[in-house]
Amino acid sequence: MSKKMMAIAIAVVMVAGFLIYNSDAMKDRRIVKALVAQNLEARGGADVWESVNSLRLTGLMDLGQGLHVPYVVEKKRPGKFCIEFVFDEEAAVQCIDGKTGWKLLPYLGRDKPEAMTDAEFSQLASTAAIDGLLSSAFERGDKVKLVGKEMVAGSVAVKLEVTLPGGTVRWLYLDEETGLDLKLESTRVLRGQERIVETYYYDWQETDGLLIPRREETQTAGDDEFHFVTIDSVLTNAPIDDSRFAMPATAGGGPS
Repeated sequence: MSKKMMAIAIAVVMVAGFLIYNSDAMKDRRIVKALVAQNLEARGGADVWESVNSLRLTGLMDLGQGLHVPYVVEKKRPGKFCIEFVFDEEAAVQCIDGKTGWKLLPYLGRDKPEAMTDAEFSQLASTAAIDGLLSSAFERGDKVKLVGKEMVAGSVAVKLEVTLPGGTVRWLYLDEETGLDLKLESTRVLRGQERIVETYYYDWQETDGLLIPRREETQTAGDDEFHFVTIDSVLTNAPIDDSRFAMPATAGGGPS
């Protein structure tokens, strides 16, 4: 190949690379990466979150009709999650160990631990990450897509569509100015119908360098009421044994 032809070939490659880099898709990807980084930094920064191996949260949960119950949420890397609350003097528990999940729901007449369905496991697994939905999203294989901007609770929000490896989709709205989470949209099947669930985040407070919303308000499409969850205490690196997340040996039956 002559020097002239070589120069032309190099120029063509450079132009192609420039066009790809400046394509709409690449621009959106750079914006998404910047938003993910901004969100993590706003909530305390990667170094601080990576130093947290476990997390225990306690507070009050609104079950509707004016009924508020205390709860405990425990998280541990990688992907372990438990929520426990007392209803009618009996403990209700839902846990996942990163691979499987189990539940104990005596208020529904299910007074023995039993395996979760795939849908139930997927629902909890999507909230199990200690450091939030966006942290390590690319490493997990999540697909994060820029959707646009909307007004949320009086603030300009950037809307991201997050598709988890199992296909579950979430829509996260970040405050354009601060980078903090404003709202999360998800879907839930209730009485055979898929409904949109909106969760709003309020009252961000710092604990051990982590910024965590101390109040969440959730509304399901078709329900006129908002239901809240408050966080009254946060304990980082709590000593939580892995056995906490495993199904008790007395469990019977299979997936429901």
